[in-house]
Amino acid sequence: MLNAAVIGLGWWGKHIISCLEDSDRINISMAMDISSNEGKNFASQSGLKFTDNFDEVLKSKDIDAVIIVTPHSLHEEQVIKAADAGKQIFCEKPFSLTSESAKRMLSACQEHNLVVGIGHERRFEYGLIEMKKMVDEGEIGKLLHMEFNASYNLFAGSPASGWRQDPKQAPAGTMTALGIHQTDYIQTIGGPIKSVYARMAHRSDNYPTEDIIAIQFVFESGMLGSFCSLATTPFYTRMSVFGDKGWAELRDLDNVDKPTPTLLTWRGIDEEVHTRTYKKRNRETVIANFHEWADAVMKKGTYRFSQEQILHNVQILDAIVRSAASKEVIEIV
Repeated sequence: MLNAAVIGLGWWGKHIISCLEDSDRINISMAMDISSNEGKNFASQSGLKFTDNFDEVLKSKDIDAVIIVTPHSLHEEQVIKAADAGKQIFCEKPFSLTSESAKRMLSACQEHNLVVGIGHERRFEYGLIEMKKMVDEGEIGKLLHMEFNASYNLFAGSPASGWRQDPKQAPAGTMTALGIHQTDYIQTIGGPIKSVYARMAHRSDNYPTEDIIAIQFVFESGMLGSFCSLATTPFYTRMSVFGDKGWAELRDLDNVDKPTPTLLTWRGIDEEVHTRTYKKRNRETVIANFHEWADAVMKKGTYRFSQEQILHNVQILDAIVRSAASKEVIEIV
């Protein structure tokens, strides 16, 4: 079993601790947060040792791994320091905000032969697993095009405060909150992306900055794809893949914390339309991700995220941010 410390006690850090409280693979025994009063109270209630000093965590011989749930801008320094201390690392998304930063982080992890965990639990959702299986097994034929949308009005109407609404710490609209999950799945389905063209617009008075981002992708395979995200539209996600033998679409009308099921619809060359629903299982997907990572760390299994994929998803985000700013096509090299 891995003895781990959670770094960052925001809402998601607390959720991770809750999800793993009965884990037979990961024992969370320590927590660190700079908000000493609130963090210390939560840690005490959860039976965890608390510190507001990251170096104290790294010096602890009782800690095998760190689970980093801090603002994106802190990830590089924390990951490199943890790697140099020989700690296994699970890092929340986005892993980093720039390609060069991610390369430095992964190089440090590779130097110490670490298995890097990443907070993209959506790959463990039944509907997404089924859609990937359909693509991989050729049910829809040769993949031609993908269209994705992820929209959520969580921050609509609220003042522009906090790091999640800071364009420097969370650039390109909703990309770091929602879109980064989509691009991870997009590359999982379609392979590496060659170039990106992104545009942003400010249309709604209910959001302080640009509330729309629209992106076009060209894949290394020659396939095309698109993604759109709106920050003021009520929750909606759609993932559509098109092939020369059929198409498939996943649709969600509520976030993972609500019980509304995911709907999978597909149609093949027989022209018959099929549908299937999948229950939301947020807690289970979080646990599944952590357990698969822990098994890989303990050499009992393989983790489905390669370091190349972790890097490429940051490269995609980096290209989107630069394209939105320059209004130019950005090649990923």
